[in-house]
Amino acid sequence: MTSISLTDSGLRAVKRALVARFPNEKSSHLSEALAAACGFRTHASLIAAVREGDASDPDFVLLDESSFLSRREELTGNQTSAGDRHMMFDHLPIEPSADVLKTISARFHSVDYSKSPRRRAWRNAMVAGINAALSRRLFSLRPGDNRWPGSPRELHEQQSAHVFHFEIEGIPAIASLWDAGWDEISVHVAFWPTKDGERWVPAANAGFLAGDLFASGWLERRNGAWLQVGSDSGKNWSFRCRKSRLAEVAALQVRSAGYADRGSFAL
Repeated sequence: MTSISLTDSGLRAVKRALVARFPNEKSSHLSEALAAACGFRTHASLIAAVREGDASDPDFVLLDESSFLSRREELTGNQTSAGDRHMMFDHLPIEPSADVLKTISARFHSVDYSKSPRRRAWRNAMVAGINAALSRRLFSLRPGDNRWPGSPRELHEQQSAHVFHFEIEGIPAIASLWDAGWDEISVHVAFWPTKDGERWVPAANAGFLAGDLFASGWLERRNGAWLQVGSDSGKNWSFRCRKSRLAEVAALQVRSAGYADRGSFAL
């Protein structure tokens, strides 16, 4: 699950690695399959999105391996081999850079959200809040790139959490952002916020004072881009949710925007 910027340089870095991995395949086929991995129907539509974007402040997308392999199979007419089915973009010789972000960490494969509605609801709330902040350009996935009002400050200056409103599938929500240091961002999210939710959501254990659902966590950006997931004991994560709301939030379908939705927790 490599993440790349929608820029010429980001696409070139991955395309070079794909050509080295599949030296006997047509360049056009690899380009079309790469477009599918980026979530586009055609290479032309991918290039159009790159041209319309801001190269100095691009969006990031997670490369989807299954979409790449399926499209490659359609174009070549050949069945994907067992070895190719295990081709992870993270294993390609792509150098991490400002346009290519690592998203796989030691804890990635050990996190399983399917076993717990509470974990799924926590994950969905956190991803929704982070996605909303990214879409508003309040920060980017690049290390240290904080942009919310008041984020540029001297080390001796006091920091205030930035609170903003958003909505996910008709659910009203608020979130707060805090520079946690080491290029991490502390993110708190409340769904169905209370009338005093804006005041409470930055608090470490705001719980139902912030809303019918409260979730908090950290976004990693120094060693890669992923949502940090603590132990199943709950010591490293905070979550409260009304029983009547849990199933609805756990069932949300929300894809993380350019970062992994699970990864190692940094102390």
